[in-house]
Amino acid sequence: MEDCIYMIQSAPPGLETATPLVLVHDGGGTIVSYCYLDSLDRAVYGIQNPRLYSGQPWDGGLPEMARVYADLILSVVSSGPLLLGGWSLGGLLSLEVANILLRTSAVRVLGLVMIDSIYPLAISQAVSNVVGPQPVFSKDTRAYTRQLVSHCMELAQSMVDSWIPPVWRGCSDSGLILKRTELEKELSLIEPRPPAIMEDHADAVAPANITHADMKNGTTASNSNIDFPSIPKTILLRCDDYVPVSMPDTPDAVCRVDVVRELRSLGWEKYPHHFTPAVLNVPGHHFNLFTDEYIDQVSIQIKQSCKMLERDS
Repeated sequence: MEDCIYMIQSAPPGLETATPLVLVHDGGGTIVSYCYLDSLDRAVYGIQNPRLYSGQPWDGGLPEMARVYADLILSVVSSGPLLLGGWSLGGLLSLEVANILLRTSAVRVLGLVMIDSIYPLAISQAVSNVVGPQPVFSKDTRAYTRQLVSHCMELAQSMVDSWIPPVWRGCSDSGLILKRTELEKELSLIEPRPPAIMEDHADAVAPANITHADMKNGTTASNSNIDFPSIPKTILLRCDDYVPVSMPDTPDAVCRVDVVRELRSLGWEKYPHHFTPAVLNVPGHHFNLFTDEYIDQVSIQIKQSCKMLERDS
């Protein structure tokens, strides 16, 4: 399992103290796209889906994946400041991982860099003109790899459709708090944190103890007994263009990743935590932003995002 986290870039000379960045794979399960990035002036790690080659599903969905990924991260960054991020599904997973790390470890998550990650629960499942992924492969990509990636994307979509997102301090959605709390208990997702770590994160978590009666009485994440952390500062890189879709029988067809593109924060406005990521635009569409045409600009924006999050921490 440990061989699923890789160092993509080492910190350049003189920048060894820069906060490391961990980028989580996209829906296709690979981290190949991140290997094309220009220097981000820091150590950069990438996490590949450990089940890419087996094709086995994650029965516990995104939270189960995040628990495994949190442990992978702790194997290379056991404490101190950290930046998390990822493209598409990787942004959702980085949100999950941050929630776990802030509640169970000495790692301080300074912020998240979401790369065109939409809030999937903002999309109505009843929309009939929505089409699935339109991945862009290089001409050198083997057929076997394309099959693996496509299968991973199918599994990812299934997990996203049933996702119960993490809860943060101040959440007023009692239904979400209850469902998420029950899920975490079922998956044994959150292990008790040592007292020393509790003190280190005293300003980032809020105490709690939720019951069904509490839910009926309007319990929020601010007055419960679970250690809900504050949601990390987040920068969202938002693609300028829509994914081209050619479906003569459905002229108004739109790719799923573009259904909420008219919303400035790609649907995160609907996440029940007053979540307001800073938005930076990047050229290209969701599936071609890591191609030669756009990789330089994307690299610049990721680098700038990391520096902004460090500066504001």
